[in-house]
Amino acid sequence: MEKTTMTALEIAEYLGVNRATIYRWSLYAGLPSKQVNGRVRLYNKEKVDEWVKGEGNEVKEGGNEA
Repeated sequence: MEKTTMTALEIAEYLGVNRATIYRWSLYAGLPSKQVNGRVRLYNKEKVDEWVKGEGNEVKEGGNEA
């Protein structure tokens, strides 16, 4: 069974970017996430995949990490 809820570190490894980039994308570029207990961010893999296929490509291709 494939894991669908992932941490920032797991999503960073999955996308091949730094964890800080994931946090920036979450805050400024609309990367979908849920904040739990006011400090932990969790990511749904399917929603992240959709984001990457859509507007996320603009961030990666443009070279501007928000």
